[in-house]
Amino acid sequence: MLLAALVLFQTPLSSAEREARKERFGYSVAVDFQRFDPLYKARINVYKEKLERLQADLSRQVRRGRKSACSRQLLLEAHWLTHYTADYPRIEKLIGRLEAMLKLPKDPHTEKEQDADGSFGGCHESWFYKVDRTCDRLVAMQFVDDKPKRRLAFLDRINDPGRLRSYLNSVLISNVAKTGMDHRFELNLTATNLLRLINGHLPNNYAFDQRLKKTMDDWLKNVWQDPKTGFYGGWFVTPQGLRKTADLSCTFHVADYMEGKIGHWPEIIRTTLAMKDLEYPFGWLQEGKLSNHHDFDVVTLFRYGWPIMTLAQKKEAISAIRRMKDHCLKETLRPDGSFNMEDESTVGGSYVFPVQFLSEIGYFHREARFWTKESFPEAHALAAKIAARIEATGLDDPESQTALWLLKSAD
Repeated sequence: MLLAALVLFQTPLSSAEREARKERFGYSVAVDFQRFDPLYKARINVYKEKLERLQADLSRQVRRGRKSACSRQLLLEAHWLTHYTADYPRIEKLIGRLEAMLKLPKDPHTEKEQDADGSFGGCHESWFYKVDRTCDRLVAMQFVDDKPKRRLAFLDRINDPGRLRSYLNSVLISNVAKTGMDHRFELNLTATNLLRLINGHLPNNYAFDQRLKKTMDDWLKNVWQDPKTGFYGGWFVTPQGLRKTADLSCTFHVADYMEGKIGHWPEIIRTTLAMKDLEYPFGWLQEGKLSNHHDFDVVTLFRYGWPIMTLAQKKEAISAIRRMKDHCLKETLRPDGSFNMEDESTVGGSYVFPVQFLSEIGYFHREARFWTKESFPEAHALAAKIAARIEATGLDDPESQTALWLLKSAD
């Protein structure tokens, strides 16, 4: 019976089955953007091409030593706008700001400066990105036992059960054909970042309303999670009705920040394995290939679900983890200790996700080897090499600092 199950798993999906799974787990908003604006594709591609050139320019400058706190924020927000909205005036504005900044000898802000509202996202215009950038900084501050000097006043916006629930509901459902806005990315970042802030997982000096923990927990478990798949994701208004998607990133974030204390784990594991050949965010793949970023998400879900997984599921997971490890070390790691950019927008991102993935599978930290008893004697030397490369490049962003802390704590 076990052999039959493994043979079935290894049989390539038929095109019909792949389409059925895509239909079951995901939803494409491409047609909806075309309905919103028949010229959307041609217009947005112009901005994407400009942004790709600016991203390459920024990466070159960062590798030469530029401190890029502000320009990175502009790049990330412009990237979001071009991939999730048809808001052309805002896209034009952000790209123009980024273009002008990259012509300056240096950025106007450092990574550690708080804005007047208490956030660490002073160059961001969108509130949810201020939340995200602040959380990244708070993660880095944990490693040096530091806390913000200013009160995080920008969080007043949701510091009430009614306001919190209202905000979360406002980004849960997207009607792209009507508004030209896909809320999926904002939903993922803000809902999960607010979760770890409200639950006290990150050091801060903000006094949250004590009722928010219950409000957030109830919304996560009784509103957002889909009991059929166990997954979290964006909901979309379609001509056929409301579509709930199974989003790998959203589900990883909730599971991790809740430390696995969510329901429907048998469904989560079945869905995770079933979407292995599909495209992110409703699968593991990025343009048909593995990705260190998504591999980290998948392996984290495996770790939390390991106690309830069947023997056949564990064998599938072990085989997948070995392929992911080979991809990371043999296809994305460079001889100098840096990594290929893959689908990451920033140099810091190109470091943090492979390092987090390797740490999550126990390559750098033996206590994390939930899936194997083997050892990796070469890992300590590799950790030192990657850390030295980060330091030699002079990276000081939260992503690079998180990677550096994981590397220096390797055992």
